[in-house]
Amino acid sequence: MLRRTLYGVAAGVVLYVGAMIYFDLGPVQETLEGYPWWVFGAALAASATNYLLRFAKWELALGWLDVRKDAPDLTRGRSLMIYLAGLSMSVTPGKVGEVLRSVLLKSSDGVAFSRTAPIVVADRLTDLIALVLLSLLGVAQFPQYLPIVGVTIALVITGVVILGSPTLLRRCLELGRKLPVVGRFVDKAEGLVESTTTLLRLRYLFVLSVLSVLGWGLECVGYWLIVDGFTDVDASLATCTFLWSAGTLVGALSFLPGGLGATEGSLVVATKELIRGVTQPVALAATLLGRIATLWFGEIVGGIALALFLRDPALRARASAAAAEQDEG
Repeated sequence: MLRRTLYGVAAGVVLYVGAMIYFDLGPVQETLEGYPWWVFGAALAASATNYLLRFAKWELALGWLDVRKDAPDLTRGRSLMIYLAGLSMSVTPGKVGEVLRSVLLKSSDGVAFSRTAPIVVADRLTDLIALVLLSLLGVAQFPQYLPIVGVTIALVITGVVILGSPTLLRRCLELGRKLPVVGRFVDKAEGLVESTTTLLRLRYLFVLSVLSVLGWGLECVGYWLIVDGFTDVDASLATCTFLWSAGTLVGALSFLPGGLGATEGSLVVATKELIRGVTQPVALAATLLGRIATLWFGEIVGGIALALFLRDPALRARASAAAAEQDEG
């Protein structure tokens, strides 16, 4: 799992370097001359606050699943370290690699993987809900993005209905058991049913969605600050909120690792077309800065947290064993 993270980071670096070469580094550098870098710092601060809000989602989910009943020694500090370590897996398709948190929690406190892995499912669904709500700020003005929002709404409704119903979920698992490749994983997925349906109760889903809206909203504010920081650019918060949320949805629906390429491409094109005063180099520079302040900042924070977590030899040995067991499973 850790090896896949390194592959994702390497792929992202290659992609970014390739983009800079393709679009010509010179004009991008010129756009950044005299740039007020304090706005980039503000965007980083917004991302950091977003991580704290997302940690609150993680803690709430652990509480709803009564995890500390069987792991009374799980401190808030270690929980935060485990949560942040999961950010190192952001560059995976749909961020599903963030189940690393469940692997680490099993290795440190003996919590069953199947008990907490559904937190990723609830997190992704509520993220999609938040992105849809935020994108509605501008979808009426930019109807070309309506199909993307519509597909996302359909996926969210389908996911909530199926995953939130034990009966429907078990029926789907029964159908999956008959499939040649998927069938062998169904028995292991049975253990996820109770936790999944618990977290997708409407009252829990509402609370997690509110926190997601606040968190993604902060990322939108960060992107607005970055774009508006360029000379002769007149960017509104509403437009930048729409651009960032819609661009993130494009990346999520592409199911590429971290939305790499899909998110950046859509943001560059849309930012240039929809914001007055934005040129191609400005759009590229703003997109790169936005992604560095969010996705890659999270990767760095996650990598540091994971390294600190694994400094304990005993934890490192148990985490490696648990990760190997999960990969084999």
